[in-house]
Formats: sequence, C-alpha cells, structure tokens
Amino acid sequence: MSFSLQDPESTDGLRGPKAVADINVTPFVDVMLVLLIVFMVTAPMLAAGVKVNLPKASGVAALPPAKEPLVISIKADGSIFVGREACNGADFDAAIKARLAEDPTVIAHIRADASVPYEKVLDTMAALSRDGVGRLAFIGKADKAAAQP
Repeated sequence: MSFSLQDPESTDGLRGPKAVADINVTPFVDVMLVLLIVFMVTAPMLAAGVKVNLPKASGVAALPPAKEPLVISIKADGSIFVGREACNGADFDAAIKARLAEDPTVIAHIRADASVPYEKVLDTMAALSRDGVGRLAFIGKADKAAAQP
C-alpha cells in the first residue's frame, strides 16, 4: 500500500494522508522473472530420462509419438527403469499394471543400451506382454540422412 503526500488537503479527517489504491507491479514482475529462469533451467533436466547408449538405425526417420508413451529403459548393466524409476521383478509388474490402469491403450517404448544382450530385451518384452501391454516400439538413434515421413 502506498500513500500520497503530494496533496496535503486530501486527508480523511484525523488519520493523516489518504491511502492510494494503486498496485505496485515491480515485485510481481521480479518474482515472475525468477520463476521463469528456474523453470527454464529445470525443464531440460526433467525431460532427459535415463542415460542409455542407443543403437543407430540406418534408413529410418524418427516418428513423433501420438501421446505420452510408457518408456522402459534398459541400461548397459541390465538394470530396468520404468520412466525414471528403477524397477525389477514385482516392482516392474506393479508399475506396468498401474500405468495400464490409467491408460489401457498405452504404447510401451523400449530404450535398450546397444550393449544389452538380446535375451534381456526379449525377457523385458515377455514381461510387458504378460502384464497386458499390447503395443511395443523400439527407440534408437534416428538416421539424420533418412527422409522424413
């Protein structure tokens, strides 16, 4: 709140100068700029996901996802992640079933490190199928020379 001291005649009796009902926007703008900077710094960190060395597929262009997929990542050491959460065994099954309860038509995207044995990828696919996932996709590095669809 601010007060007007320019007109000494504009008092409301015994209480002194009359209050001015103008909003001071400067603190609001300062807070918004700080929040903007915080979100600009943290947004790329949230979207990065689990670090996996993806194999390169030649002659294939990247396709944009239709909606939010269920991302399954398999690191080089064999650890499995559902989204950004490390899961194995019963935890993996529970996480998949919870996601299917939200959206039964979800597409599972498998991101496996290039050094992961094929058997580990097949075991993960079998576990997804057992849990009820009907649609799978594999994620790899897109060939920059490939024609876009």
